[in-house]
Amino acid sequence: MKLTDNVLRSFRVAKVFRENSDKINCFDFSSNGETIISSSDDDSLVLYDCQEGKPKRTLYSKKYGVDLIRYTHAANTVVYSSNKIDDTIRYLSLHDNKYIRYFPGHTKRVTSLSMSPVDDTFISGSLDKTIRLWDLRSPNCQVSIFHFVGIFRCASCLSCASKGCLCFTVGNVMSAVILGFDAPAGEGPFATFKLQYDRTCEWTGLKFSNDGKLILLSTNGGALRILDAFKGVVLHSFGGYNNSKGVTLEASFTPDSLFVMIGSEDGKIHVWNAESGMKVALLDGKHTGPITCLQFNPKFMTFASACSNMLVLGAYRDPEHSWDQDYDHFLLPLLDEQQPCYILYRLDSQNALGYEWIFISWSPDQSPVKQKMLYAATRATVKKEFGGGYVKYEMFGTTEEDICLQGYKHHVSSCSDPAPLTLAEQELKQIKITEVRGQHATAKRALQQLSLRHINYVQLRLDTEKETIELVHSNPTETRDLPRRVPRDTPRYHFFLYKHSHEGDYLESIVFIYSMPGYSCSIKERMLYSSCKSRLLEEVEKDYQLEISKKLEIDDGDELTEEFLYDEVHPKQYAHKQAFAKPRGPAGKRGHKRLIKGTGEATLDS
Repeated sequence: MKLTDNVLRSFRVAKVFRENSDKINCFDFSSNGETIISSSDDDSLVLYDCQEGKPKRTLYSKKYGVDLIRYTHAANTVVYSSNKIDDTIRYLSLHDNKYIRYFPGHTKRVTSLSMSPVDDTFISGSLDKTIRLWDLRSPNCQVSIFHFVGIFRCASCLSCASKGCLCFTVGNVMSAVILGFDAPAGEGPFATFKLQYDRTCEWTGLKFSNDGKLILLSTNGGALRILDAFKGVVLHSFGGYNNSKGVTLEASFTPDSLFVMIGSEDGKIHVWNAESGMKVALLDGKHTGPITCLQFNPKFMTFASACSNMLVLGAYRDPEHSWDQDYDHFLLPLLDEQQPCYILYRLDSQNALGYEWIFISWSPDQSPVKQKMLYAATRATVKKEFGGGYVKYEMFGTTEEDICLQGYKHHVSSCSDPAPLTLAEQELKQIKITEVRGQHATAKRALQQLSLRHINYVQLRLDTEKETIELVHSNPTETRDLPRRVPRDTPRYHFFLYKHSHEGDYLESIVFIYSMPGYSCSIKERMLYSSCKSRLLEEVEKDYQLEISKKLEIDDGDELTEEFLYDEVHPKQYAHKQAFAKPRGPAGKRGHKRLIKGTGEATLDS
């Protein structure tokens, strides 16, 4: 079946997958079109069966993370860039989930990764301003294509053409240039195409069409361009899609090189004819956020798209007057009657962590139900990532009156007043206060003593019947005693004052340890301890100004060694190690040197 304008207009969403718990970074189809693999910020690689339309397998890269991913010519191996520990590229076998080879060399995040369509070479571009050519059979970089000097607005973007030509872009403050390199030669560029520089956006992607005749140039603005791959002339410029937030959106050719497609921040997919430059289709991708990944299947009549559902900066303002004078003037113009949003407003007051903030969730009644559900589900996560200790008040509003300055003052007043209780509720409250007063007071006293550094260890338990947190003990504890403090049959919360030296400085770091022995505990215990952990830490950091240096989760106390704690509190930095420099020998004559070989071999004197 041939792709035509009408065929493209008939495309509809066939399957929706929600296998990831975090943003999808990248995906790629295998060369036979039968599978597609995705990478995500949740450190997972999900393999999908395109023929059956279902997830096939999930692999994890918890230690190194996974960012960009590309299939090799084999359908069971991939190369991917890491976003943890270092910026090494890794060659992975999907069959047995084992690494075949590592490709070290880049010193900053890899921004581009592309496999040659004709052999086992691939190229990568990085924020370290280098383009590198690799061969799957060797861990060493075959050619370091270029090293940029100067200040650049965007990272390198590159691709492989059908004849082994390497092409990458760089956009600096004065110009925009496309350079073509011959991979085997590894010398200077054989072609240079200068384009008019656009200060309103940056280049984010560069792809060749399958026939090698066109170059697709994408930006983080609302512009998309097609160039003649031989002359560097701009053939068409496409616009009319939403990208007001400057999100990096992936653009793609169809396999026949006749059409160009790109997503937008409103979840729609725009399709143009590459020859005529006319828009031929506008497809509803059913996405709730910007479509950051988009590719067409190389063999079958399907394509895949992924949205980020991420938070993007809508607007910000610098303080002009006091917080209350700026409040309505800054905040009210940001409200959209059909679009929910999160607003963080800084107060002039400070706590032990810094300035205090108001966290506002805006969800107007006229906004789509799906948007409301999405914002409701992510509100707690946003607050946690921002830092609950910084938030003094949290507000929710559906109208301007709810979150204007008067609405804020009303909210503060209502928070300070006790909530009205019925007679039965008052009696129940008094009973609970009487029951837990002793245990709760001792726990609070112990945490207060820890914040003053009068004690160095606090162990807390959760009463699953009363659903209260109680003190177990606060006996003096050294690092070597920690394994014995952890029960093997029940969960516990531990706060430990870790005293140590780091780089010549004496430090005292508060370490929070959540011990869960595993399935020897009841389901209720596991659920309660897990759900109460964040609230406990939030209260401790806010009420006692305890700065938690490290939060650990363990299932066995034997893990808590001196070396383990030190490595967790001060993670090792993987820097380039210089080779050993042999010291110079003593001055003056040293006599004759002699190299002695084995029996039966000649001896060489010098």
